[in-house]
Amino acid sequence: MPRKRKGPWQRAEDNCWYTTVGRKVHKLGTADTPWDEIERAYHALHSKGEAPAHLTVARVCDDFLDFCQRQRSKSTYDWYANYLRNLVAFVGPRLKVEDLTPRTVGDWVDRSYGELSDSAQHAAARCVTRAMNWAVKERMIRESPLVGYTKPSPSSREIAVTPAQYKECLEHARGPFRDLLIFLWETGCRPLEARTIEARWIDGPKVVLPTMKSKGKKKRRVIYMNETAAEIAARLAGENPTGPIFRSSKGNPWTKSSINCAFKRLKKKTGMDWLCAYALRHGFATESLKRGVDTTTVGVLMGHANPNMVARVYQHLAQDDDYLLGVLKQPHDGTLGGPDSPQAAAG
Repeated sequence: MPRKRKGPWQRAEDNCWYTTVGRKVHKLGTADTPWDEIERAYHALHSKGEAPAHLTVARVCDDFLDFCQRQRSKSTYDWYANYLRNLVAFVGPRLKVEDLTPRTVGDWVDRSYGELSDSAQHAAARCVTRAMNWAVKERMIRESPLVGYTKPSPSSREIAVTPAQYKECLEHARGPFRDLLIFLWETGCRPLEARTIEARWIDGPKVVLPTMKSKGKKKRRVIYMNETAAEIAARLAGENPTGPIFRSSKGNPWTKSSINCAFKRLKKKTGMDWLCAYALRHGFATESLKRGVDTTTVGVLMGHANPNMVARVYQHLAQDDDYLLGVLKQPHDGTLGGPDSPQAAAG
């Protein structure tokens, strides 16, 4: 008996795409048909030939990961695979989609990630709901079994490096790591953006990342540099004309793991156990707002399409009591504070 072929397949004689449902062969498209249309036609046929009740959670996760591997970046695929493979190991290979309940997902999150942060629990739940919603979109299933499921709320990072703390960090940082710290603080860019910068993308006081290297992969990300950051970028570009310009003391491009290790050493030296690369980005936003820069401009400098993200996520003015009290003491329109205000005259 011939082996059943999984997924769309091509015939050598015409290079067209086909699939088999039962004993009938269906044409999905020609060799020039976009792959998205081939996939859509494939899943539409199989959702009719195979009742949703027969689909397993493992099958949906596998198909979704196949999609991510083809259409998304490797880091995105790895992120989803880490959680979804853990889910399949928890529920088993035979659990049907219709039997996947919010309670099952909740038990999995508690069992596997209960000791981790709220953000990790939110990410795990988000991966499962994303895979099920994708299956609905591809017509593999008629409705997600997780409709109405409330994901754990992620906790926001209440950390931002102050100028004094930044100065202390520089006193303990050396060599290439010090360059990286300064660049993150002066530009407010994401750590991932900094460690992927190449010399060919530097254009004077700007770094223009290609669309496929930018977050969201929808438009180019422009990192604006002041004189301090531009000097570091130009110097490192001369030292590393090809590949990433930011490199560790061993000459290797910085990775997420190597940056985390460097920050672990810095945390021990400074005693700031909350310190991380993103704390510099948060500090950049907070200090920019304190200098009077408007949220829209700060959002553009940080690479946000939605400037409201700055006020909602990155600024930490509410933690700076001295700054807020100082603002109240500044005369502005005579209605609050200041030596010429009505309140002062009445006193």
